[in-house]
Amino acid sequence: MGNLIGALALVVTIAVVGFILWRERQGEKADDYFAGKKPTPPKSRQDDRDWPAIVQDARNKAAALARPAIALTMARGSVADDAHSSIGGRPSLPADAPWPQDATGKPMIFLAQINYADMPPLDGYPTQGVLSFFVMDDDLNGCDFPSLANKGFHVAYHEDAGALVRRDLPDGGWEFTPFNDELTQQGRRLTGQAATGPVSPNSTAMRELTEGWYPDCPGELWDTLHEDLAAAKPCEIYYGGHPDFTQEDFRQTGADSEQSEMLLQFGFVLDRDTGVEICWGDAGEACFLTSKADLADRRFDKVAYNWDCS
Repeated sequence: MGNLIGALALVVTIAVVGFILWRERQGEKADDYFAGKKPTPPKSRQDDRDWPAIVQDARNKAAALARPAIALTMARGSVADDAHSSIGGRPSLPADAPWPQDATGKPMIFLAQINYADMPPLDGYPTQGVLSFFVMDDDLNGCDFPSLANKGFHVAYHEDAGALVRRDLPDGGWEFTPFNDELTQQGRRLTGQAATGPVSPNSTAMRELTEGWYPDCPGELWDTLHEDLAAAKPCEIYYGGHPDFTQEDFRQTGADSEQSEMLLQFGFVLDRDTGVEICWGDAGEACFLTSKADLADRRFDKVAYNWDCS
């Protein structure tokens, strides 16, 4: 009797192993099958769609959606006392205004300021005045993914740049600044140059252009499309144009979809020549957006702020 049971067990074992090997030859993991997961049908070998033409059409449509932008470059040298465009270092604020603080009274991190008188003109944007950006000093830099209406961050517009003075940084510094120490302490002057940029490969607009076929697109063509669009963005730091996202566009429905105007975009920067480093999480992207109507009215109390990383 024992020999019979042993023989049956051996037969069952051989059958199970054979079944597992057969499943793996079909391109599925045995673990998935025995976990009750529905197997994915193999991609048809008779897909005769002209994939290069399909991908090129999407690339052309993305380029057609390109919008004017201002690419920002960090200049060498110290930041002067006047209220010019700058990143890091000392911000320009009204002399009698308190430093922007979070709900607990902790000083916020100064990111950058744009003096529009320094910049090439951009349709819809101011031609004078200073727009300043601050975020909370916590492990998420105040972001609720997204954060809205100056909750966890602070965006302020000062129309009279001549009334502003450079303010010394708060004592003690910050723990979670996305800048390295040199950029945080010394800052850099920002210069602007007119540019254009297509939609982000991870934006809602791009998803709409590729809806229905991207799951079937050959991987190398899909990767090339993404790489081309990412390489075509105006610069690592810019405003205008379209926002860039590491993962996905947070603007899906409702009020979020109205946040179409880019006030400032930060990407990953590692410049060994100048010693500058900017890093949001794991080499992510941060953006500040507002609606066209609020930008026209020079209202910056409903700005959306978001960052994401890989």
